[in-house]
Amino acid sequence: MDRKPRLLITGASGHLGSYLVREAVQQGLQVVAWSGTSHGERFGVPLLPVDLADASQIKDAFAAAPTLVIHAGAMAGVAQCRSDPGIANQINVHASRYLAELAARAGARLVLVSTDLVFDGASGNYTEEDSPAPLSAYAATKAAAERIVLDFPRHAVVRVSLLYGRCLAGRPHFFDEQVRCLRSGQPVCLFKDEWRTPLSFLTAARALLDIGHSDCEGIIHVGGPERLSRLDMGLRLAKYLEVDFAAIVAASRESLPATEPRPRDTSLNSGRWRRLFPDHPWPNFEASLAELEALS
Repeated sequence: MDRKPRLLITGASGHLGSYLVREAVQQGLQVVAWSGTSHGERFGVPLLPVDLADASQIKDAFAAAPTLVIHAGAMAGVAQCRSDPGIANQINVHASRYLAELAARAGARLVLVSTDLVFDGASGNYTEEDSPAPLSAYAATKAAAERIVLDFPRHAVVRVSLLYGRCLAGRPHFFDEQVRCLRSGQPVCLFKDEWRTPLSFLTAARALLDIGHSDCEGIIHVGGPERLSRLDMGLRLAKYLEVDFAAIVAASRESLPATEPRPRDTSLNSGRWRRLFPDHPWPNFEASLAELEALS
């Protein structure tokens, strides 16, 4: 009998999902990859379109009997969640509940990928003990999903910060667009007064797989080792690429009207993760860029 762990990845056609599939394949895992509407494959793994707003599709597709679920699928567009809260709740909240229940019945472990945006950004350096205070409809759905998943023994919630890295498949990520603009000298407008603890897709994917294969429960924060603004990231990226800084325009978050409040500082304290996984690589921004470049 094949005793390899059977891993289900939701959102497998997305930016983070593609990295998760790539790393899981390299680890020799049996991977079942769910996408929203995408067909084709990721790193030799067929994409199975599953509508997370349809409970019957989830139930039928779950028959693949995974031993571990990394639930990265979501409606993640902040504007989209605000304009269509019903679908956002169906996908981000109700699907998470159903997957958590199915996993528990099957004796499988589920890891929910959540976000630093569940915090209001008033203080920064948030720990797992700090209470969520979401400002956007998207963040509210993720906070609700967290509460549901945490009711199940063995399941875990991993809050990740701003993710960056080149796109492995599908539409370009903001990082790809930023690289393109910097190399071509096109203006890049970046906030100087909004802070995160950014980490690369690669670091996040490896951390999620490590956590998934462990017996860690509850909430774990996985952020990068540095508190950076978008402007900080852009300037350091330009230096790494050895391109002119002149195209970078520093902007205040107050200068851009928003339909929902934007949190000022959602930097994460990743102390618990580092204590549980002290040997997991935790590269800084430049070291992460070098790692990502090596994937090309």
